[in-house]
Amino acid sequence: MSDRLYYTDSYLAAFESPVFAIDDVDGRPAVRLAQSCFYPTSGGQLHDTGTLGGMAVVDVVAADDGVLHVLDGAPAFGVGDVVHGAIDWTRRYDHMQQHSGQHLLSQHFFRHFGWETVSVHFGAEESTLDLDTPDVSPAQLAEIEGLANELAYRALPIRAYFVDEAGLAAVPLRRPPKVTGVIRIVEIEAFDYSACGGTHVRTTAEIAPIKLVRQERRRNQTRVTFLCGLRACRDYGRKHDLLLATAALFSNEPAAVPSLVERLQEQSRAAERELGLLGEQLAGYEAAELLAHGTVVNGATLVAWLSAQHSPDALKAVAARLSAHPATIGLLAGTAGDKVTVIFCRSADLNMHMGTLLRDTLRAFGGGGGGRPEHAQGGGIAPELAQAALDHASGLVLEQKKD
Repeated sequence: MSDRLYYTDSYLAAFESPVFAIDDVDGRPAVRLAQSCFYPTSGGQLHDTGTLGGMAVVDVVAADDGVLHVLDGAPAFGVGDVVHGAIDWTRRYDHMQQHSGQHLLSQHFFRHFGWETVSVHFGAEESTLDLDTPDVSPAQLAEIEGLANELAYRALPIRAYFVDEAGLAAVPLRRPPKVTGVIRIVEIEAFDYSACGGTHVRTTAEIAPIKLVRQERRRNQTRVTFLCGLRACRDYGRKHDLLLATAALFSNEPAAVPSLVERLQEQSRAAERELGLLGEQLAGYEAAELLAHGTVVNGATLVAWLSAQHSPDALKAVAARLSAHPATIGLLAGTAGDKVTVIFCRSADLNMHMGTLLRDTLRAFGGGGGGRPEHAQGGGIAPELAQAALDHASGLVLEQKKD
């Protein structure tokens, strides 16, 4: 059984050890050592990275007799050699802050609201804990955040120690351990007691500041995303810079940004309403112009129109105006943004299936679509073929209307 040095000293960042064996994990060499301070992925906490004998350690996997150090290539050392190992301390310390912060938060949630933490995950950017409750209010999150930060700044000692089954009864664990025998306890002094094999900071002061970022309901549970320590500081810095940049756009103070954005939103909604009304008026004018220059056959007016500027919604508006006019058939196409939209429509007093006409037309040019007898839409053809498609459909309509 190799010695896991992080059990007794989470701050140990370098060590030396004889090589026990060199195995294989998913086709990559994996080294077993007599002792190691590399933490394997376990309990929601990500593995350490670093170097071993000058080789990059890209993964650390827990094994029955210790840990496997997965390398990025064939090692230059062999079994029996003594190698130097060093962990990426920045990554390790970040994980320590998040893990200790999770213990602190989970105990607060349990003490104040009776919510158990059912699972945790420490990601590369954010960490989460899942609570056994479907509803957590913003006020409750704010309360826990305040309590956690207040306790963090009291610099309560955090220590790890082992107890056997006989001594376990005297430890007020927050939740029962998942293993038996000798158990490693991580204690936030007189506040939280957890069975845990992870790495932790020395005092709660190293966790601060603590920020609860958001929450989301997941079935009958609530997932809380949080940041601790340096992650929270970096997050504050990024958001502070964004707020200052936004305030500068308004030539105003940061505190004025919410009201300024709210005013802009209302102005935008008003502009959209006005633009919608103007668009409807323009569609009416365009439909009238198209009808005035349409082709009349057997008492029906055929309009075939290709636009390079109209969006699909603008085409629909014109089509609606055309189909509202008696004895009218509209064949419209738009190529805005190099994407072809084709809309065929007719008035209710005519008997012609626009869906069939559009499908047959576009199929001949490599596109597709369909719709109802009075309205159909499709696309999928090259922009340079749009006019030919309209001409093809116009020919089919004229041939059918002459019968």
